[in-house]
Amino acid sequence: MSTWDKWAERIYSESDFGRGVATSIAGAIGLAVYLFTADWVVAAFVTIIVFPVVRILASALQRKAENAATRRKHELEVRGSYERLSDEERAVVAAFVAEGGSVITWDRINKLNLPHSAVESLVQRELLFTSVTADGMRETFVLDEQLFGVGLEHSDART
Repeated sequence: MSTWDKWAERIYSESDFGRGVATSIAGAIGLAVYLFTADWVVAAFVTIIVFPVVRILASALQRKAENAATRRKHELEVRGSYERLSDEERAVVAAFVAEGGSVITWDRINKLNLPHSAVESLVQRELLFTSVTADGMRETFVLDEQLFGVGLEHSDART
C-alpha cells in the first residue's frame, strides 16, 4: 500500500467532524486557487494554511451545536418530569416559586407545611437536593434550576 493510499484511507475513515469539514473545504479552496492561478505550489500553500483555521472553526461550531442539543434535551426531560409530578410535588415546586428562588432553608420548608412525602419524592427523583448555605450555618433544599424555571413558567401562565 503506497503512502497516498494510506493518506486517502485515513481521510475517508476519519470520524473527527472538524477534520472532515476542514479537509473538504481546504481541498476545494486549494483546487479553486490552482484552477485560477495554475500554480500548484501556491494552491498547496493555501490549502495548508486554510486547513487548520477551518478545522478549528468547524470543531467549535460542532461543539456549540452539541451543547445546545444537550441543553434542549435536558430541558425537554425536565418539562416531562414536571408533567409527571403529582399535585403534592407540584405544590412543593410552587412553594419554591412563591418564595422567589430555587433554594429554601429547612426551617422555611417546615413552616410552609409542605407534604413531607412530596419533598422526599422530589429528592428521590433527583429534582430536589440538600445543601448548606454559603456561610455553612444552615441546611437548605435546592430545587433543580430548570424545574424551578418550568414551575415559574406555569405560575406565570396562571396569573
